[in-house]
Amino acid sequence: MLLAGAGLAAVGLGTGLGGCEATSGQPATPTAAAVDPLTPVLIGQQELLATYERSITAFPDLTAAVSDLQAQSSAHTEALRAAAPAAAAQVSASASPSAPPSQSGSSPGPPADLVTARSDLRRAVQAAAGTLRAAALRADGDLAALLGSCAASTACHVRLLG
Repeated sequence: MLLAGAGLAAVGLGTGLGGCEATSGQPATPTAAAVDPLTPVLIGQQELLATYERSITAFPDLTAAVSDLQAQSSAHTEALRAAAPAAAAQVSASASPSAPPSQSGSSPGPPADLVTARSDLRRAVQAAAGTLRAAALRADGDLAALLGSCAASTACHVRLLG
């Protein structure tokens, strides 16, 4: 399960956005340097949860087989949001109604059949495990432990999905 230290909620990764000014009256677009390193991790987790939802909605018979995995992935996502509030804020901002259409309208449709649904889930879980593992290797302290725990759990999900 998750490793969570008492100081985990205090882990904040600053984005360095203070003092930025937009001259055109529009909000400044964050540069690559201003993007929190955990933003892509949280985006990947959200994509994984969306894949679970699409698969279960299209094939309710999958619910029994994957609901525990989905719940664990959801818990990982919530723990990461709490540990990285700056990244969570960036993800929330990118999912807002004012986000460019390419981000909000790129959701794939439901899987064509049960075999495809399981395959899609397995690929999404593998991608999430890889992203979590890479982030754990770059992180320090409690955050590294949290990311490593999430990565290990998610890697087990890949095996359980067959």
